[in-house]
Amino acid sequence: MKKAVIVRLLSTIQHPNAAAETFDMKTTGELTIKGAQPYLVYEEVQDEKAIKTTVKLNSESALIIRSGGVKMRLPFFKGELQTGSYDSGYGTMMITTNTKQLHFKDGHFRVEYELLMNEEVVGTYTLELTYTEAK
Repeated sequence: MKKAVIVRLLSTIQHPNAAAETFDMKTTGELTIKGAQPYLVYEEVQDEKAIKTTVKLNSESALIIRSGGVKMRLPFFKGELQTGSYDSGYGTMMITTNTKQLHFKDGHFRVEYELLMNEEVVGTYTLELTYTEAK
């Protein structure tokens, strides 16, 4: 099953020794249900590059895959360190997520996590996605 949705993305990034940055974006996307597993797909533009984002939604774990202008794989599992990857264009770096909170229910997904590189925290992130059926 596929349906068109309106997606709101609210993201807060806190780098060590820096002020928090908040991004708020609205876009259109598509919600696909495969079996009982929902996937949210949407596109955004950053620095004039199109980025396709796929989010595998679950209340226990989640996976964000970004392709196009940014290539990234971010896995989340509540209370566990997970290894992902980020392609900088100069090579692929291994990154680690430390999921502090994860919530998914009825069109609302929220994850709070630390992002680590070489076992060092480079930032604390909060990502909130809400989606509603497009009219």
